[in-house]
Amino acid sequence: MKTVAEINQSYLCMGCGACVAICPMNAISMETRKGQNYPLVDKSKCNQCGKCLNVCPGISMTARTMASGFWPDNRRNLKIGRFRATYIGYSNNARIRFESASGGIATSLILSLIRRKIVDGAILTKMSDSRPLQAESFIARTKKEVISARTSKYCPTYPVAVIKQLKKTGKKEKFAFVGLPCHIHGVRKLQEEEAWIKDKIKITIGLFCSHGLTHWGTDFLINKFAKGLKNVKELRYRGNGWPGGMRVKYEDGKEFRTSLDEYWPPFFAPYFFTPYRCLTCHDFASELADISLGDAWLRELRSKDNKGTSMIVVRSELGERILKTMKQDKEITLIEIPYKKVIESQKGILGRKKIGIGSRIKFIKFLFKHVPQYDQVFKASFKGYIGAVLMYFNSMLSKTKLGRIILKNLPVKYLKRYCGFLYKYAEK
Repeated sequence: MKTVAEINQSYLCMGCGACVAICPMNAISMETRKGQNYPLVDKSKCNQCGKCLNVCPGISMTARTMASGFWPDNRRNLKIGRFRATYIGYSNNARIRFESASGGIATSLILSLIRRKIVDGAILTKMSDSRPLQAESFIARTKKEVISARTSKYCPTYPVAVIKQLKKTGKKEKFAFVGLPCHIHGVRKLQEEEAWIKDKIKITIGLFCSHGLTHWGTDFLINKFAKGLKNVKELRYRGNGWPGGMRVKYEDGKEFRTSLDEYWPPFFAPYFFTPYRCLTCHDFASELADISLGDAWLRELRSKDNKGTSMIVVRSELGERILKTMKQDKEITLIEIPYKKVIESQKGILGRKKIGIGSRIKFIKFLFKHVPQYDQVFKASFKGYIGAVLMYFNSMLSKTKLGRIILKNLPVKYLKRYCGFLYKYAEK
């Protein structure tokens, strides 16, 4: 095996783009196949150096070892990783907070980093202007560009590939990187491989993630809740308050809105439209990021917060210093909380990520499929196997045309009940 073109991409590839960034021959590009982004290798350019395999986080990942090396003095928790402190908070810019997914901390943080000249820009992800149903990652340098990347994108993207563009930036310029756990994994493996990347990426901001979604998931939602895929002008998955919802605008001015509760629990939460590789991922809280952010699903907030609050896990000294400075300057509201509150707010997802993963890995191996190599061992359980079968079946079903037709015609209320049943056996 010489390149990422030869691995079992359906079960190992995260679609992060690390292989694109590392390739010295510019032989690798990303293409969309079966609703996901995969690397394509031009054999006429490839020199078979093997670097793409070395940095692929889908094949192997030593997250626990890396975290111990980065932050040996941090406290450690099995579910959220190593950390210095945990907070809840939100942007004090009312518009940014309202239009973001959960409090606007990520947007305010990047704006502050650029304004204070700690970084010169950031690798962010936004919905494409020319292809509004697809996300694209880019280097943001201005306030307008940063704000264009606010809120969640529940579709594939490959932000790690953009790191390659940093070679063309000024020698002394530094950048921030915002991405999902798998994206952060790709960045960290690149930094191990190339010193210049370690120097260029000053700080990483990771987002909480239960699992990724294919392009087919977006297509399905728009066909079900709006008026189809043609002539879409703008798509947003979250925003407009918390927890917000999906908004689809068409060229003719028509607009369709669907609350998060109407589309996430029945269609995305049960692992429909989920890549197989996500089923074998154990990192929910972006455990290798300097700062990790997610929704504050706390009971005491859910009943009264309609603007959004972020759950914040700080791992590096730099990350903590920046947030405290922003609080002091009244850019954000920041309240320290016990780390157990982070776990409480994400209890079900953390259970599936950290407890159920052992059963899923063994089940997928039983099917003679490839699984990633980790620096830790996960236990399996009988209950977990039931959850593994259901999650795998859901992922597989939604990859078929017949499966998507079935899902479109099933009543939402029954799919929500099914989601609850799945959670019971997926180690909630």
